[in-house]
Amino acid sequence: MFIGKVFLFASLIIFSIKCTVSNPDEINNPLFVDATQLDHDIATSWNGVMNDLERYTQDYKSPIAARSMAYINLAAYESIVPGMSDRFNSIAEDHFGVELPKVQPEVSYIWALVINSCYKYAIQKFYSTAPTDKQQLITDTYNRLLLKYSESGNQEIIKRSTDYGRQVAEAVYQWSKQDQAGDAAYLNIHDDNFTPVAGLGKWQPTYPDYTPAVLPHWGQVRTFVSKDVDFAIPEPLSYTVDSTSRMFREMKYVKNRVEFIKNNPDNDNYWIAQFWSDDFSPLTFTPAGRWDAIATQIIVQENSSLADAAVLYTKVCLALSDAAVGCWLNKYKYSVERPVQYIRTNIQPEWNTMMKPGAGDLFYTPATPSYPSEHAAFAAAATTVLTNIFGDQYRFTDRCHEGRTEFKGDPRTYYRFQDMAGECAYSRLQIGVCTQQDVDAGMQLGSQVGSAVNYLSFRK
Repeated sequence: MFIGKVFLFASLIIFSIKCTVSNPDEINNPLFVDATQLDHDIATSWNGVMNDLERYTQDYKSPIAARSMAYINLAAYESIVPGMSDRFNSIAEDHFGVELPKVQPEVSYIWALVINSCYKYAIQKFYSTAPTDKQQLITDTYNRLLLKYSESGNQEIIKRSTDYGRQVAEAVYQWSKQDQAGDAAYLNIHDDNFTPVAGLGKWQPTYPDYTPAVLPHWGQVRTFVSKDVDFAIPEPLSYTVDSTSRMFREMKYVKNRVEFIKNNPDNDNYWIAQFWSDDFSPLTFTPAGRWDAIATQIIVQENSSLADAAVLYTKVCLALSDAAVGCWLNKYKYSVERPVQYIRTNIQPEWNTMMKPGAGDLFYTPATPSYPSEHAAFAAAATTVLTNIFGDQYRFTDRCHEGRTEFKGDPRTYYRFQDMAGECAYSRLQIGVCTQQDVDAGMQLGSQVGSAVNYLSFRK
């Protein structure tokens, strides 16, 4: 009886170790324990770091942030696939043709340390210009997670695991550098040789700061899954000042809404306008980073495993990155002027937007053409992926800006992903930087991109 109890106790100890660490080297099945048995802590911690980095790192505009998050999360996912190869597919190898390092046969890996190492090295590569205090945040996060997950492993297994994570990060980073249009774009977000298209209704650097065009060639960046058909949207309305035209009526609606909201700060639309205004670094993260932060909240709410978290982050960020490429491609293809240009020229000379959460006295407009809306494209791309995973009927409270005092960021609750995306897109009208045609086209483009990403086969 006593011997039986001792055997049971020893078995429980071995099982508990297996739930957090790969089997010791002497056990025949070294890949038994995998990321499906670990919680999401590593993935959510590192994505929180990325949200901080893209907020404070100079010139990490939405497309750059989306691309960086996509490559980093793809690398992290790939780093743990060998430990789950009976249930999960390699997206990088099977769909993108990336040659990845191989695990050593019949030895152990601590998969928590593998993915922790991969995140660290990938983030350091993609955010090499981050401020010193944020570089320290990377180091601190890595050391915290290393200590947490290495207690049961010997130094040989720990080194093998961290080395493998770094090798995967390096392989994916080198693949990313083959995309010359996207690589290190943060070093030159304005092209001094770029000349905007001239003509009535065409975008030009905009009042009040007249910032040059941001990333005018981003439409040439390599996509992950999207094709030309996924970026197809209707041609924008023809320019006219006819007061009975749809263009004039859309512009006048924007003018009237902004004036109403400015005069009624207690109105829900004022809240909506500011709640989704992720445009100002370092005040907020980017519009793309916002959806990564939303994914984090959903992962925590679902108490997802590390494997499920890695899949979700990868899918959402691939969609965000491709949506940015398609959005910017169309922005500079059609070069539609922002509402502030049209309204000040044709309706009310002194009119301005209400885009300035905590940014001083002036109101601003993004330094890109208006059509299509990037907020709408990101929202539709992300929520198309989220709907595919969780279904459209999903209760969620977004707390991304909870506690902020510079603008109205009180949490908002939603019951459908589609409603959430629609409100994000609608906010651009309320803040005065887009028209209805801009957000409609952005929603269409984002939905098409998200659907393309949903075809990727992560699970066997």
